[in-house]
Formats: sequence, structure tokens, C-alpha cells
Amino acid sequence: MIFILLWSCSGPTKEKIPVSKSESVQYAKGFHFEIEGDNRYLVVDEPWPNASSPIRYLIGEKPNKIVCTSTSHLPFFELLDSEESVIGFPNLKYISSEIFIERANEGLLTDLGPDGSMNMELLLGINPDAVIAFDMGGESKTLDKIKESGIPVYYNSDFLEQSPLGRAEWIKFFGALLGKEQQADSIFNQIASEYNRLKKLASTVETKPSILSGVVYGDTWFLPGGDNWAATFFENAGGEYLWDADTTTGWLELSFESVYEKGNKAQFWIGTSTLNSMEQMSGQDERYETFQAFKNEEVYNYNKKIGPNGGYDFFESGYSRPDLVLADLIKILHPELLPDYESVYFQNIK
Repeated sequence: MIFILLWSCSGPTKEKIPVSKSESVQYAKGFHFEIEGDNRYLVVDEPWPNASSPIRYLIGEKPNKIVCTSTSHLPFFELLDSEESVIGFPNLKYISSEIFIERANEGLLTDLGPDGSMNMELLLGINPDAVIAFDMGGESKTLDKIKESGIPVYYNSDFLEQSPLGRAEWIKFFGALLGKEQQADSIFNQIASEYNRLKKLASTVETKPSILSGVVYGDTWFLPGGDNWAATFFENAGGEYLWDADTTTGWLELSFESVYEKGNKAQFWIGTSTLNSMEQMSGQDERYETFQAFKNEEVYNYNKKIGPNGGYDFFESGYSRPDLVLADLIKILHPELLPDYESVYFQNIK
């Protein structure tokens, strides 16, 4: 443990209660745990992008009734056997989880209206003990109103993590909130162990096939930056992402011509957004047909699991199960390494 001593700024100098930073978080950069006397705190270091200070939450009595605001939060409740704790969600049509869809059909999960403008009357009506929120900029009138009503708001900024295991480790955030820390630790350790086993397996390959990603919207080709979450998967799966030298953590916005120049001979095309067949791709832009991966029908998308309302489960549960995502990609790039594996999220869309 790393001890940080707090000192009084006036009067006689005296040592206050030491604060210890727990080392139980291995991969995530956005949160940690602290111990101060008899109290334990969950500290979210950057509750929203470029936040000026962290937020500390005292770990104590667990909330029994919770409202979530992102579909990516829901799988953590499933992993921790706490689905019944979630009683409200903004815009249920985005959910892919069969369990939560069933709970909604049974009237156990309330639709709180459009995300970003949650219906306060409905929210107050179900009287949650807590709201787990994400904030892209630190200014949210809706979240301000929720806090003013006396409902605690827990900021989850797992979307700022740059590594697959870092994002998955946020299960410990939910574990602390739900009073299931040991279970969260155990689940994450299993996921991390399998991910690292697969990563090591893929590192043994002699050749790394080249990878292209993304599609065109308007006049711009959107694709993962070299330090993006997706690019890390490509590398760990034994592939050569053609933009891996780039240091962008978000998304690149490039011209068609620049992508074609670098990627027209790529062996694999992985990730085509909402285009779920090569016919759809050709219909959007005939120039896709000139790429080698397209000609060889080596085009893959994360559309194998789509919810009843069109939501991609990859963007719901994939963040919590990077081991499955990595296995999918290894199956694509190096099928001989996982001969009996059946993919979960990705499939060939020829």
C-alpha cells in the first residue's frame, strides 16, 4: 500500500488519519480504492473527460434499487447475479440482454424516457437508492436535478479506459457498490487469466495478417486510432493493424483515398459498423469492392448477437468480456489456434 499523510494547514502541525491507496486494481486507470481509518472509499479519478478532480464514494450500505444509464453497465449486474437491483433504465429499446428484456416485459424495469433527458417524474416515482451515470463533459442538467432530489449519483467513466482489461475491471466498481467485492474480484481474475492465456497463445504465431477496419460516412472514413480499444484487440489477437503506429485513443477521420492507399491490400476487414452484409456495403459505396479483403470475402462484423430492437450485444456485453472478444478475433485471424471455438460476437458477412 502507498500511504499518503494529510496535514493540518493551521495551528500546531499534527498528523491526521493516514489514507492508504489499495493496490487491488491492476489494469484500470480510472478508479481505485482508498482506506481511511475504518472507512473504505471508491475513488473515481476522472469522473468525466478532463475532470478537474476525483470523486470519492464511501463504501457502506449497498443500494437495493438502482437506475443505470448505459447498456454497458447491465452485464456487470448479470455477472454479479444482481439483475434484480436494476429497476429503471432510459430507453429500454437499446437493451439486448434477454434477462433485462424479460424483466422489462414483466414490469420490473421501468422505461425512464430518452437518454439525456430522463423523465424526472418517472424517476422519482420508482424512488431508486442510486443512479449510475456516465457524463461526457461534466455538465448535465438531468444529473444535477437527480442530485438535487437527494438521489446519490455514481459516476462511471469506464469508457475512458484504453485497454480491454482496464475496462472490464470496472466490475470491481459495481462489486463495491453492490457489496460483492470478493465475487467481482474472482470473476475479473478469471476473465483476465483467460484473456492473458489467449494473448500468449496468439503471440506464438509466425505471421501477423494485416487488418483494415471501419467504413465511410459521408466523405469521411471512421476507423479506430492506433491506441484505441479495438486496435489493442487486433494486436493481442496476433494481427497487424495497419494504423497501429498512430497514437490516437479515439477514432481517426480519414479520406477514402488515404485509407485505400494504405489498406486496399489488407488481408482482413474487421468491423463494418451497421453494414451487415457485403451487399449492403456495395450498396453504400461500390468502391469497397476494390479492396482485397472484400474480393476474398474476408470481411467480418460484430453482428452475430443483435437484440430484438436492433441493439448490438457487442457494445453491451463485449466490454465486460474481453476474453470472448479476443477469442473471436483469434478465431478469425488464426483459426488453427482455436479449432473447436464457436465465436460469440463476430461473424463473416459475405
